[in-house]
Amino acid sequence: MPVLVPLLDRLTVTAGTTAFASSLLVVLGVVLAVTGRYGVAVPAFLLTFMTPVSLYFGYLVLAGFSPMRKLAAKPFRLVSGLDDAVVAGSRVSVPLDGRWLVVRLPAPLRAQLAAQRRLWVLGPFFLLPGIIGPRRGKFRDAPVKGSKPLAAEPVTPGRMLTLQRRLLSSYYLLGAGVTLVAAGFSIWVAVDLPDRRSLLVPELQVLAALCLLATIGLAITALVMARPSPEPRWTELAVISGPASVNLFGMVTVKGRTVLPDGREVTVRAGGSDPSLAAGIAATGRLWVLGMPVAGKAAKAGVPGHAVFGPVKFSS
Repeated sequence: MPVLVPLLDRLTVTAGTTAFASSLLVVLGVVLAVTGRYGVAVPAFLLTFMTPVSLYFGYLVLAGFSPMRKLAAKPFRLVSGLDDAVVAGSRVSVPLDGRWLVVRLPAPLRAQLAAQRRLWVLGPFFLLPGIIGPRRGKFRDAPVKGSKPLAAEPVTPGRMLTLQRRLLSSYYLLGAGVTLVAAGFSIWVAVDLPDRRSLLVPELQVLAALCLLATIGLAITALVMARPSPEPRWTELAVISGPASVNLFGMVTVKGRTVLPDGREVTVRAGGSDPSLAAGIAATGRLWVLGMPVAGKAAKAGVPGHAVFGPVKFSS
């Protein structure tokens, strides 16, 4: 998988840089807590937010991207059938070489796995067909307790889209919670600062107001995204694409030329959300758009039957 190596390299650099920068802010929080110059709220804010960020991204580098990068030159192994696979909540247990590979999957990927009944495995890492983002599982001697058979169940495009939107809705709700906590901390810091004439006081008040507005916006978006989606109508386009590129945040972008149903030849740009979408276009030369594409406007695209969705834009 040619795009996997540069993707992992970029993700490793990004996660490592984020872990290092957030660790510095944690150290700064400790120093401020010891000196007491900026009160209690500022160091508490830094320690509360930056400590989990540092630990999370450090874990991604040490237990995720770096080990996967070392195995990237080896071929993946196709495991198909999955007749004995079982599921308990979000965890799927797959029998493999006398043991059980236990993987945690969100609802869209579980639906795809139940329909397609296959995945690619390399050590403890695995990929679903059409998904280039590797995930890590764990080998165990037994499946998860309370597991039930993973029944083969076809997934319609409408159901897959609904599951994907509900997953995004949960992310928006999480973001709303984070911004609400940030608003609370901003107010606390503004009140707790010893120097009441500091320029930080009005700036923190503005930050708190912006965080509250962001909380409301994210919560409303989450409610809208959680609504069931009607069965989508796909428009398939042939795309002559150039090479895919990976940005600092691991997003894969690809540009190409296509002909719209009205006969206009336009440039299409895909990327910025799901790397699998851009990689799929580059690999297959096909693009599936929800609804009727229009030149000069953005649209939602995906791959029918796969948990792959993202924005595309058509321009002259």
